[in-house]
Amino acid sequence: MGQGFHRLSVAGSNLAPVAGPRRLLALAGLGLVAGMVGCETDSYLDPSVMGRWEQTPTVVPILDRIAAIEEDTGDLVEYSEPTAQDLVPVAQSYRIGPGDGLTVIIYDLVVANQPEEYRLVVDARGFIEIPQLGRLQVSGKTEAEAKTVIEEAMRRLVANPLVSVTASSQQEQIFTLIGAVTRPGPYFIPKPDYRLLEALTTGGNFDESIADVYVIRRIALADELLPETTAPSAGEAPAQPRSGEELIDIIDDITAPQGGNSGGGNPGAFVQPENQDRPPAVDLPDGGAATPATPAAEPMGETNWVFLNGRWVEVAGRRASNGAGQQPSEAEQLVTQRIIRIPLRDLLAGKQTLNIVIRPGDIVRVPQPPSGLVYMAGQVARPGPYQLPAAGKLTLLRALDSAGGLSGIAIPERIDLTRMVGRDRQATIRLNGRAIAEATQPDVFLKPDDRINVGTNFWALPLAVVRNGFRASYGFGFLLDRNFGNDVFGAPPTNINGGG
Repeated sequence: MGQGFHRLSVAGSNLAPVAGPRRLLALAGLGLVAGMVGCETDSYLDPSVMGRWEQTPTVVPILDRIAAIEEDTGDLVEYSEPTAQDLVPVAQSYRIGPGDGLTVIIYDLVVANQPEEYRLVVDARGFIEIPQLGRLQVSGKTEAEAKTVIEEAMRRLVANPLVSVTASSQQEQIFTLIGAVTRPGPYFIPKPDYRLLEALTTGGNFDESIADVYVIRRIALADELLPETTAPSAGEAPAQPRSGEELIDIIDDITAPQGGNSGGGNPGAFVQPENQDRPPAVDLPDGGAATPATPAAEPMGETNWVFLNGRWVEVAGRRASNGAGQQPSEAEQLVTQRIIRIPLRDLLAGKQTLNIVIRPGDIVRVPQPPSGLVYMAGQVARPGPYQLPAAGKLTLLRALDSAGGLSGIAIPERIDLTRMVGRDRQATIRLNGRAIAEATQPDVFLKPDDRINVGTNFWALPLAVVRNGFRASYGFGFLLDRNFGNDVFGAPPTNINGGG
């Protein structure tokens, strides 16, 4: 019986004089070893090995979208960056809305010189109902305007009506927190200077690894309702948006005292010679200089309160008024929304320009971190589904590493990526894994439900058979199968005892 395996030693001390075929094999082995040692070889007859391994560093982008199979629809929503106006607290007169609870105290309605207290809830249509007065429309009105409505209804019963209206439950003074937080839902805004970081903490824990948070804010389409600090004069082009530092300069100009500053105080502060408790009114839309308001002065239009230079300032906007108790015009009722995108990492790092003020009606959305499965198939070590990481993104090369790498018969040039490109459509594209590993082509970010299928070819298996036929041993030898041993070395010696 022939010997199972034969070893041909090619080391210098073990190399013995051999016949012609054996000498050729030895020289071939020496040449192969010298070739592998003398140059940077990516693989040893193994096409599944891939990598760059170059001395020069390189930078290659990573694709988030594959243009060949995915349409460039752009952002479905137009985002905006925080502006300087988003950082300024504004205390507006609260307007009653549906669902608000009102405490109404009326004198002399039932018994002379006796108050009657009513605890009412504004219905869905904006009405309240008071005995002897009927249904009254109060939605969209301030407490003072609602008081005027009730007094007008009482004049047919009482000569000098006396009414007190308090919005005890302000449902419109809320913001909504949604998304990946522990306790989503509506929350009350306790103060005008209520900011985004405070709003995020009200909902409990949230994932700090997400990229951005979004504030969805209602804004008015009518120019009269847009918040402004200055108004251009006649014939003057509208001013372009300015940075936060320049806005502070504008505010200082608006709040400069008239006729100089007596007493050597802050040159940018108001001077109130008469009433020190009442902040002055600033008539912004006329573009004129700021003038202190007397206690008897009534601002034209809606009055807002702005926190400027360390104090609250009453800002009177001059816009057409339809009279007390009348509804806004159709142009005033037209509103749209603005979506403010805030980088969460910078916000948590303490960047003040991102910690914007939360206004009534805002919706703060904390997105869910990316989640889903990526499916690895074909010539990988461990095929199967893999979870997308909660923090960071998964690329094609990293997914191959997670699956244990390529198998011995994998061909990196034949990688199919199947991706969902619609609700009921998927597309497949072939990627060159070797070129990606060599940094001559960009890597690709994987998305949920992606399927990676690593292929092979006709020559991969024969190369694997040849490659596996060589085994390293001491003395730098190689092994031959018994079927080829007699052809190379001749018949094995015969046992002197007659055994084969």
